[in-house]
Amino acid sequence: MSDVKAVLDAALDCVVMMDHEGLVVGINPAAERTFGIRDEDARGREMAEILIPPTMRDAHRHGLARYLAGGAPRVLDQRIEVTAQRADGSLVPVELTITRLDIEGPPTFVGYLRDIGDRIEAEEALRRSRTELLRVTDEARRRLERDLHDGAQQRLVGLALTLRLARSQVEQDPAAAVELLDEAQDDLASATEELRELARGLHPAVLTDGGLGPALRGLVARLPLDVSVSGVPERRLPIDVESTAYFVVAEGLTNVARYSGSQRALVEFTLSDGTLAIEVRDFGRGGADPGTGTGLRGLEARVAVHDGRLSLTSPPGQGTTVHVEVPCAS
Repeated sequence: MSDVKAVLDAALDCVVMMDHEGLVVGINPAAERTFGIRDEDARGREMAEILIPPTMRDAHRHGLARYLAGGAPRVLDQRIEVTAQRADGSLVPVELTITRLDIEGPPTFVGYLRDIGDRIEAEEALRRSRTELLRVTDEARRRLERDLHDGAQQRLVGLALTLRLARSQVEQDPAAAVELLDEAQDDLASATEELRELARGLHPAVLTDGGLGPALRGLVARLPLDVSVSGVPERRLPIDVESTAYFVVAEGLTNVARYSGSQRALVEFTLSDGTLAIEVRDFGRGGADPGTGTGLRGLEARVAVHDGRLSLTSPPGQGTTVHVEVPCAS
């Protein structure tokens, strides 16, 4: 018996023993810690009163009575998820398995319980992250549609009209036709540049072909900022990690240019123990609120897909720092 007690005392899962009258025979230390009640205080008390929420107690009592009267077992030897109650009245989700001991005399039951609160919370966080990612993706698609409609599409429509006018003037007024063609050429160049900018926002080809270093150099060259970049990994990382890193820097520097009031920014990468850390820091006015825009929320959702973390520090008057950590293959 001493060996059995040692096993129960060392078990990480909760173990609760109950007799045929529904009274607690004993609980192990894990159950004491989880439910906030000592073994000596639990012994001899009805299990329904100390571990089962009030709304479920009658069902427990009726189920036990039905089984003892010869009814078929419904929950024995099965793994189920239920809600238990702590001594302070708070509820805890648990995974429960109940077995009947093969011993002489009246039935004795053993319940094995595992607190699954952390797992359920993680699953809920994952669902929220996926929902947010879908929302942000849909919002980005609508923004792209607006940008195409209001920008390049309008320029191309105007280009078509200009070309038709030029065609109508070729014979009657060649000089006017040439002017219209020159105008059309300028419109085409503008539309092409706008489409290139949109393409860069989707996924720059240089990132796929050359990696993070060349892509960031191209990004920094297009911004009206003095940007210092350090620690960019020399080796290629998984493309989804590189893409996330690129958009973290792109969004961070775009926010610096738009809102910080600063013309200087620092971008620092650290690759250690299979995690890529990215930090974008400016020296502007600070006081940034991540809840007021969609950019950082979109980044947070993108980072969460990789089981990463994003934090923002922005005390008023002391600049803003965006810090991201993304797991990646070693």
